[in-house]
Amino acid sequence: MSKKNQSNRLTNQHKQSQGVVGIFGDDARSHDLTVGTISKLVISKLEDEYPQLSFRYRVSIKKDEINQSLKKIDPELGQTLFVSNSSIKPDGGIIEVRDDNADWRVVLVTEAKHQGKDVENIKKGILVGTKNNQDLMAAGNAIERSHKNGNVI
Repeated sequence: MSKKNQSNRLTNQHKQSQGVVGIFGDDARSHDLTVGTISKLVISKLEDEYPQLSFRYRVSIKKDEINQSLKKIDPELGQTLFVSNSSIKPDGGIIEVRDDNADWRVVLVTEAKHQGKDVENIKKGILVGTKNNQDLMAAGNAIERSHKNGNVI
């Protein structure tokens, strides 16, 4: 039987922080809003620097659209879609540019993943981990989600 130390630790942490209230706190909300603001500044700068090009900002891309693009490259790709209306929705959105063939190409995808209380714990001198001998917690679910969205793009 495997140990569930990570699972138990996260369960306790969520109970103490009141679940989503603690996970999506002020710092996380601020971080989330900041990447969206930065994305909009980036597209504005791109439009100024490259007026001959067309750019667009989107908040999400449907996985069906991704699958259709993959099928154009190789008919074997883009076959599995478990939820017909599923999409990816990066925290800061997606910036695309129109190429010479009038196809849209991804230029920037921004994610905001703020997780844990590492900074707070370091300031207080609190060590963490199973043996309370680490400055930082192991990377968790937020990093996994960020990688997953990036990998899909």
